[in-house]
Amino acid sequence: MEKIAVPWSLAIGYLAILTAFQSALLNDSKGLIVLAHRRPALAATNTAATASEFEIKEWPKNLRTDLRGSAIKVALPENAPDRPWNDALMSKFRELTGIEVQTIRPGNDTTAVLSGYRREFASGSPQADVYAIDIVWPGILANYAEDLKPAFGEIREMVPALVQNDTVNGKLVAVPYFVEISLLYYRRDLLESYHFAKPPQTWSELEHQAQVISDGERANGKSTFWGFLWQGAPSEALTCNALEWQISQGGGSLLKPDGTMSLQHDQMVQAVERAKRWIGTLSPPDVIRQLEDDSLRIWKNGDAAFMRNWPYAYVESMGSHSSIRNRVGVTLVPRGDAPGGRHADVLGGFQLMVSKSSTKKAAAIELIKFLTSPEIQRVNATTRGYAPTRPKLYDESTTLKENPLFAALREALREGAVTRPSTSAGPRYERVSTAYFTAVRQALIGQKSATIALMELEKDLQRMISQ
Repeated sequence: MEKIAVPWSLAIGYLAILTAFQSALLNDSKGLIVLAHRRPALAATNTAATASEFEIKEWPKNLRTDLRGSAIKVALPENAPDRPWNDALMSKFRELTGIEVQTIRPGNDTTAVLSGYRREFASGSPQADVYAIDIVWPGILANYAEDLKPAFGEIREMVPALVQNDTVNGKLVAVPYFVEISLLYYRRDLLESYHFAKPPQTWSELEHQAQVISDGERANGKSTFWGFLWQGAPSEALTCNALEWQISQGGGSLLKPDGTMSLQHDQMVQAVERAKRWIGTLSPPDVIRQLEDDSLRIWKNGDAAFMRNWPYAYVESMGSHSSIRNRVGVTLVPRGDAPGGRHADVLGGFQLMVSKSSTKKAAAIELIKFLTSPEIQRVNATTRGYAPTRPKLYDESTTLKENPLFAALREALREGAVTRPSTSAGPRYERVSTAYFTAVRQALIGQKSATIALMELEKDLQRMISQ
């Protein structure tokens, strides 16, 4: 089976980061398990309703103040829980620099967000000065980005492979903001109640545990309880989910590094047909319209046994507003059951880019310096579960204690978190991803058989590659 794994340089970079706190984890007599059950900082306080209640307790001291009176716009494709924290960050930045910041919120459907960005740039009328862009977009948006290398230099204090990811033809398209890895969330209390010694390691184990627990909870009167939550909306979210199913079960990597096809048809058909069986049984009937926030709402209400989601969901799960606070565990996305099956957690994250068309580039660059500073990355880590892009931050004991996700993140990276084929697809990635999730969704909703949908996908991808 061909693996689509984090490039070796990226894996080494991340392991270097996370190894820095391995010894601190093991100093606890119960090791990683104890750390995974501690509450992050946000969970220790009542959730605030307004931005003024979200306090930014540290910030960089070297920001420019000679740009006071400038006004810029930043586009942030955020999850719902991020909004008050982003408001608080922009308020603090305005207080420190005198620069006004208007936040544009295009939603968290990254497929729709990218399409919107491209329409703006193609029309010559970008709405924002600063754009938060997905880890797979630098190659797509490079022509519309200001070269940030003169302002930021080589950025040696950040993970080199991330900086390399954001560098296109020698141009620093964006600055790394935070990294993410998809994970499997589970209810520790329910696993104990139903006598499961550990969370599922394979998809078959997940199906079994989810079925037993959901049957039991429904028999106890919880008619809206589900076994497994995931994201099936026609978007980049489904691309990530489907790649996890495909790669974990030996279905290939979709595209090889040289851009040629790498799809193992039979294994991929089996993976999609398995997921189709979940709809309406283990998973809600409308899972095919759900994104991450939709899954999280059901999860925090206590109506599911397992959930696939990103690190931000842990902080939310453990908050005082969550009905499952202190009952949540995190582990790897299940591996395939067949020989050669592997874990295939997807690598994600966002970078910050300045529009080449911006007339306020100095102020825009200052905002990026603020948001990617060690101080703000530390704030984001301890309050939102955002994994920093600066290795030195992982040496700090407070970060370790208040971010229990890092143990699971480290394990995912050691197992080989997978990348989407954005580098091999280049500027065609959006088309490749759209064709991929469209075919998968057609099979999931029964519009086409999995066999036919994937055969047509292979033909579509072959045409794209040959162009």
